[in-house]
Amino acid sequence: MSLANKITLARAVLIVPIIIFLVGGRRELALILFFVASAGDVLDGMMARHRHEVSALGKVLDPVVDKSLYASLVVLLWTMGTIPLVWLVLFFIPQVALAIGAFFLHVLAKKVQGSRILGKAASVLTFLAMSLMLANVGYGTTLFYVAVCTTYVAAMDYLIGAMRISHQE
Repeated sequence: MSLANKITLARAVLIVPIIIFLVGGRRELALILFFVASAGDVLDGMMARHRHEVSALGKVLDPVVDKSLYASLVVLLWTMGTIPLVWLVLFFIPQVALAIGAFFLHVLAKKVQGSRILGKAASVLTFLAMSLMLANVGYGTTLFYVAVCTTYVAAMDYLIGAMRISHQE
């Protein structure tokens, strides 16, 4: 197993203690581990590319860990009253749609779409919003709303990109 995939698995392991600390009221520890997991997300991608260890496992595992981390936090922040139910639902709609779209693009067209700038922007905004909400900063929720809206724009961009590459020979 590549070093990048080991880092990704280590990020996955951090999800449980992040949740435990947040539920236990130890937001500062949850935030620190969230930063470590997020730094690992950057590191595993850089490692895979630098060491020429980009793998099929990594291409699947990395986004699954990312989505698991964020989904866990969003659900937990909803249960804690930080995020209203409507925004919980609005968060999940494009996430599920993007996953289904990527699956069908791969299965039907045998193609994979790389990351796009709007997707990266939505990810950065989501990271910042999560960080602020974990730190219990009031405007973190507002930034989360902006991140969710940006995710919808990014999803449309991915859809257009998928339509283009699915028709290329």
